[in-house]
Formats: sequence, C-alpha cells, structure tokens
Amino acid sequence: MGRRPDPERRAELLDEVVRYLGRHGVAGVSLRPVARALGVSVNALVHHFGSKDELVVAALRRAAELQRGVEERWRRQVPHLSTAELQRRWWRWINRSPEHLALVRLGLEAATLDATVSGLPGDVRAEQISFWREGIADGLVADGIKPEDAEREASLVKATFTGLVLDLLATGHRKRLTEALECTLSRLDDLAQTAP
Repeated sequence: MGRRPDPERRAELLDEVVRYLGRHGVAGVSLRPVARALGVSVNALVHHFGSKDELVVAALRRAAELQRGVEERWRRQVPHLSTAELQRRWWRWINRSPEHLALVRLGLEAATLDATVSGLPGDVRAEQISFWREGIADGLVADGIKPEDAEREASLVKATFTGLVLDLLATGHRKRLTEALECTLSRLDDLAQTAP
C-alpha cells in the first residue's frame, strides 16, 4: 500500500499549478514542464493528482474557487451589491493585475478548447462558463428581475463580459472596453430599477 497524499502539500501544489497554467495555458500542457517549474518530480504530481487530466481539472476548479472567494469577500463587505455593480468590481479586479487576468483567462481558455486539444470532458469545460452565468442569474433575481428574464440577461451579460475579456487579452484597450462594459451594465441598472 502506497503512502497517501498529504492534503496540505496537495493544496500548495494546486495553487502553484493554477499560477503556472495561468501563465502558460491549458493547451498542450504536460506534466514534465509543470513539475520542472514547480521544482517537484512528475511522480510527485501523479502521487497528489493522479493524471495530467485530473491535475488540470483540479486546477480549473481551484481557479473557480479562488474567484468565488473574491466575490464572497465583496458580498460580506456590501451585502446588497447589485449585479451590475458586482460586474463593475470584477472588471476592475481583472484589470488590477496580470495574475487576476490570467486566472480568468484560464477558465475561458478551458471552456473554448476542444476536448481533443485540452483532454477536458465537456462538463468540466461547461463549468468554466456556467458558474459565472448562474451567479449572475441569481443576482438578477435578487435585484428583482423575473427568473425567466434573469436567465436570458445573465447569458447576455456573461457573453459580453467574456467577449470583453478576450478583447482585452488580444488588444489591451482597457478604456474602450470599460466604456463598452458600462453600456451593458447601465442597461442592467435600468432593468433592476424598473423591476416590480
């Protein structure tokens, strides 16, 4: 019987893997370069995570968990934060540091890569988009928007936000993209104000 993975060490390695993938991406990732960058052996990664695919899935889920933690802190600070204001905060957070942008980019890359490139199952790729969209829909319902309208609006907001992040990654035009986001969020503000 082999020794069991140490949960603390696994958690440390996982955060390092998230940072590595944020810098290098998911496409074509292999264990050797990851292990070398982390200063561990491939066997150590396999011991803690199983396979490369399991490592990537764990890293993507950890990246989502880190983002949920950011949002939870904001919600503790401002319990009745509107959905539009929350999206404004996310945009500022993403633009605050390359590491924040890389964390968000990681999920977008995983969602858009074909399974033959990433090795990720469809449900894992879908998680990368749905956890954001579902949170936005829940927030819109809390803002007073009818559930059937909230679902549609959440899809539009998420699609807009995703497109703006991709544009930001490609062009770096923060001012133009911030103005574009504000157009969408102003519409959300208006919807929330006219909600019954």
